[in-house]
Amino acid sequence: MHLQGPAAQMSQDRHSSYNTRMPPGAETTAIACLDVTPSARIVSRDHAAARFLKANRDFVRGQRQEYFTAQPANRFSNALRAACDDLQPRASILRAETAKATAPLQINILPFQPKLIRIVLFLPQSVGEAMPEAVPKLTSREKSVLRLAASGQRRDRIAFELNISLPTVDMHCRNLRQKLSALTTLEAVAIATKMHMLDL
Repeated sequence: MHLQGPAAQMSQDRHSSYNTRMPPGAETTAIACLDVTPSARIVSRDHAAARFLKANRDFVRGQRQEYFTAQPANRFSNALRAACDDLQPRASILRAETAKATAPLQINILPFQPKLIRIVLFLPQSVGEAMPEAVPKLTSREKSVLRLAASGQRRDRIAFELNISLPTVDMHCRNLRQKLSALTTLEAVAIATKMHMLDL
């Protein structure tokens, strides 16, 4: 459901305040983002969130389908309901109530798209630095697509250069995003660059 009129303005105002309300000392935190359904099923995650969840399985439930979870559970559930309210979606902020060193300092829960919620985790910088960063294995074709994308080539040009179809380019880009835990191909290129994968 797309909001219109006063409700849309209210939602935009809430989004703005949400985006600017960061925990004290936010300049020393790492930020991770993931998108979930109203039931907290994880739909997508950025690279930092993928690494955090891999290292901290107490924030994930389920195996075939992964669901994000946070404590206290009742406040987290209420925040999810507020974020997907049809008439007046509201952003929420959950602050850490545990002394656990790997726990997020703050969790922001934001109405993102109809029936989709964005969760932003503010992590202690030490946690962000300590998270394992395994280099994923790419096929030779995926590496070729990645290098061409990194050089700024568009989908049609990549297809021409590699003599493959556009759907095949899209398939390789989708695989790259999945392997690199990226939301977009551009982010996949940035992650690969950071991990020095383009030098291989």
